Amino acid sequence: MKNNKPKLLTLALSNKQIAIAILCQAILDEGGIGASGITIFYTNENEARQLWTIANSLGYANPFRKKKHRNHYHYGFSIKAEKIREFYDKIGPLPNPTKDHIFQHLAKRRPNIHIRSRGETRKLILQSLQEKPKTVLQLMLELNISSSTTRKQLRNLNTQGLVKICGKQQNAFQRSRRTAHLWITRKSVRTQGNI
Repeated sequence: MKNNKPKLLTLALSNKQIAIAILCQAILDEGGIGASGITIFYTNENEARQLWTIANSLGYANPFRKKKHRNHYHYGFSIKAEKIREFYDKIGPLPNPTKDHIFQHLAKRRPNIHIRSRGETRKLILQSLQEKPKTVLQLMLELNISSSTTRKQLRNLNTQGLVKICGKQQNAFQRSRRTAHLWITRKSVRTQGNI
């Protein structure tokens, strides 16, 4: 009886180094290394499922999912947050310096490691935005905070009238609407003019 399992999948499931190399290439080709984590999504469901099977065999994969993208679907998964450091140690550094910097940031993030005093993160964000406009990703990397903390702080500061969106970063690393927004303090806007 003929084995219908693809040879590449069989190799990856029998050899951890091959599995890791395949996942690394998938991240470099179609993966997303972003402010919130690392994802691998493809338009072809079979390719995505094969990659998920490989990642899951290593214990790296969150559940497989499907998401709507414009007029079609993408299929894939994200890498478990607690496995990002292990994964980076096996494949880093990446050839793209921006992706590598973000991957390293995600790898070293640990909950409650950098506990700041109440209001300190807010103060640091305001100080940083007085210098020049920045995206969520830039603030996250500069201040060594998570994307969710950065977004929450910016929402609160915006509600209080202290910061605002002043445009979009040209050639942003991530082109989604939310991550390309440039934020600035309202005081900076008054003193520097519109950017």
